[in-house]
Amino acid sequence: MRLPLRERVLMALLSGAVLLGWAADASANSATPAPEVRSLLGQPQELGTGQFRWLGFKVYDAQMFAPQGQGFDRNGSYALEIEYARKIKRKVLLKASMDEMERIEGKKSDHGQIQQKLTACYRDIQPGDRIVASPKGGNALKFWVNGKSTCTLQHNGIRDRYMAIWLSDKARDRGFAQQVLASQK
Repeated sequence: MRLPLRERVLMALLSGAVLLGWAADASANSATPAPEVRSLLGQPQELGTGQFRWLGFKVYDAQMFAPQGQGFDRNGSYALEIEYARKIKRKVLLKASMDEMERIEGKKSDHGQIQQKLTACYRDIQPGDRIVASPKGGNALKFWVNGKSTCTLQHNGIRDRYMAIWLSDKARDRGFAQQVLASQK
């Protein structure tokens, strides 16, 4: 099925935008953490911020949080909060996420399964909407959209595979990844 032109353009922007990378910016979104982040982490501390822009237009702000004083612990509690500045259809967001996962780890036989599971987690996004993702062990990620729990995605190794989009040595915004990883204890 061929997507409408507007959605193809936005998908190309999101998928291709990573070619230009993020503009890591300490002032990107240093606002108070979302209520679901505070509920999950107690007194969260911000570990890193980033702002994703495409052709000068802001697409989203991202922040990574961990419990106060913990620093980043891949096996511990943390939350990725993304606040969007653009309207984005769920299928465009899903394709961009899967494209990044494939770019980072190559084609894997289970990508179709992950995409199917991730579909339940995402929603159509409006400007000002936020998605929060937080691991529940190595094989599960819990997602919220605008404070409402949308799913717990369970899949072998999903925490590291999904979060690699922002935290791996192949992440498009190495500045954001380095900010977060520098806080490891």
